[in-house]
Amino acid sequence: MKQYFYPVRSAENPHRVHLEPISEEVYRAVYPEIWRTQKRMRRLGCCVCPRRQLWACDADCVVCPYCKKPEDTLSLNAPIDGEESLVVADTIPDDSPSPEAIAADRALLDALWRELDALDPEGRRICELLSRHSERQAAEVMGMNRCTFHRHWEKVKALLAERLSDFR
Repeated sequence: MKQYFYPVRSAENPHRVHLEPISEEVYRAVYPEIWRTQKRMRRLGCCVCPRRQLWACDADCVVCPYCKKPEDTLSLNAPIDGEESLVVADTIPDDSPSPEAIAADRALLDALWRELDALDPEGRRICELLSRHSERQAAEVMGMNRCTFHRHWEKVKALLAERLSDFR
């Protein structure tokens, strides 16, 4: 018969753990929550317990020596230099595009669609295939040699670059 154990921390030294035998019912009731806590804490980067020590985990992260405590990590909501009005998150640069860049991209996209419509059917088909497939796969779909396909693609790119040179 398989034996099941639960890690119990010492009252004098919470870093010392010994295993107490438990029934299978208690094991099946308690361990899923321990495993969820372990997984969540590892995903958050709080638990740095070596795999060989996971047997000692009782999901009590407050006393665990392998758990990074809140004071060990920097919060995005932490005030800078004691000022309540300025937090760490306020100092992170905003990488989102400006409204002007979005409008310029939209104008370029509209012009690209117009130029694609004006292309010969083969050039348009090449562009459509390359939006969904690799160059090798697109060449196979069109029944071309890969080098021939690549040469056609280079011509289409050069033509589009020339026609859309105002957007550079």
